[in-house]
Amino acid sequence: MESWLNKGDAEAVRAFLASRAARMELYWILDKEGRPRRFRPNYAQETLLRDMHTRNNILKARQLGLSTCIALLILDGCLFTENFHAGIVDKTLDDAAAKLRKIRYAFEHLCDAGDEPDERGRALAEVGRMLQDHFEGTRFTESFITFPNGSRVDIGTSLRGGTLQLLHVSELGSVSMHDPQRAAEIVTGALNTVGKNCTVFFESTHEGGKSGQNYELVTAAMNNIGKELSPIDFKFFFFPWYEDSEYELEPAMYHPTAEGERYFDSIAARRGAPLTDGQKAWYQSMKAVQKSRMAQEYPSTPEEAMNPVNDGTIYAGQLAFLREEGRLTARFEPDPHRPIYASWDIGVGDFTSIWWAQPDGAGKMLLLDCYTANNQPLRHYLDEVKKREARWGRIAACVTPHDGAKRDYNLVSFDESLRKAGWRVIGVPRTTDIWADIDATREFLMTCVIHERCGEGTRVGNVSYMSGIDALTNYRTLPAGTNGALRDAPLHDQSSHAADALRCLAVALKRGLLTLHKPMGAALKAGGGQSSFVKNFLS
Repeated sequence: MESWLNKGDAEAVRAFLASRAARMELYWILDKEGRPRRFRPNYAQETLLRDMHTRNNILKARQLGLSTCIALLILDGCLFTENFHAGIVDKTLDDAAAKLRKIRYAFEHLCDAGDEPDERGRALAEVGRMLQDHFEGTRFTESFITFPNGSRVDIGTSLRGGTLQLLHVSELGSVSMHDPQRAAEIVTGALNTVGKNCTVFFESTHEGGKSGQNYELVTAAMNNIGKELSPIDFKFFFFPWYEDSEYELEPAMYHPTAEGERYFDSIAARRGAPLTDGQKAWYQSMKAVQKSRMAQEYPSTPEEAMNPVNDGTIYAGQLAFLREEGRLTARFEPDPHRPIYASWDIGVGDFTSIWWAQPDGAGKMLLLDCYTANNQPLRHYLDEVKKREARWGRIAACVTPHDGAKRDYNLVSFDESLRKAGWRVIGVPRTTDIWADIDATREFLMTCVIHERCGEGTRVGNVSYMSGIDALTNYRTLPAGTNGALRDAPLHDQSSHAADALRCLAVALKRGLLTLHKPMGAALKAGGGQSSFVKNFLS
């Protein structure tokens, strides 16, 4: 170190450089407005720098500067540790390269003192200049940085092989939602390149509800709260929007609504302090643009972040309405005097889903439970229906899709197997217009009250399956042009099975195949149209 500490008080400089917390002040960043400034940590950055563990899982609101903070930690490690290898994994190479540019910017501006530097600013710039001189020969490319001391930073959409002392994985929530196979590769590949005493940051907003690699990692970290952590256990961090002082407008811009006040009161009760009118104004204005994505992009609680309703999903509007009405994860008991129906989506060697539903007699349909599994024999699903019968009473009928009339491997149709088990079967013919049936399901959902157990995924052996609410949340379209499609079509993935099972029930009601009681049956069979259907539904 003496070779480059040749100016000023060498002991003071040496003491300063021995502290990573002090060294962070050396680095320059561009703020949200694109203005250069020395790094001064905000609340989220300060918390992470103070409390970080060897393994860190960060669930957050947007634009809190955490990726910038981690970029500076990477640069600091490269400058002050020989042969320090770091990796950055992001959803695209362009996104990863942007983080590499943050590192380059901080290094190239080490010698800056600012427009009107004080004595400390000039001293920091002098130390920064000595660092730059010492690391002359540092090489920057679009995909990696190398330092003369053997340190290196690489980027990619997944990294496998080699050994890393620091790994930053950004936006795994998005990757898990849109490319599950690559998300699995990131977890099994990149994560395994890091030694047990080295550092990992998973930093992301969340997409996809209660499924996928990111959900599993986040919930595992949340389950570690309050426990003594080993070096390979993930520590959980959550950073809500309202702790950032920048997320505030003029108080006069807030226009109270009953719905908004209920929401802000719930947040105030949770955090133990009220939100200001300026914070409420900011949230209100942002939600007008973000709409249902607000919970994903700017969550107030971890639970909210993990249960988003994404724009572009087929039932986004209906689920957002049910959530606002308190009907998405409700608590209630079924009426022992009213019929219960089991509505199916079936598959041979494929996923099978079942919803249990009961009309409440006052215009609402109570969705009691949802079950999904894969590659199970018919007996497995019959047993699940019988378990609910033991709990709630006799199932009045099973509602099955058109393929229920086909023969299974035992040369008996699925529908006939249900009849032999003692249940009445209502078969729904093959659709001629899936979007008309989806519209019927959207209409039907507006009448529903969904029990909180429908938000709990099912588990068979060591395999977990998506919950009913998550399936409805993630049910989305396949864009026109994909795989030769001429128009948007529902995507056939894990979420589609429970969604199809509920559509089966909605279509049976719409077509008058399911007669719950005379007023509704008469209204449906009279062909009263959509308005009559809604008006008379379960009345």
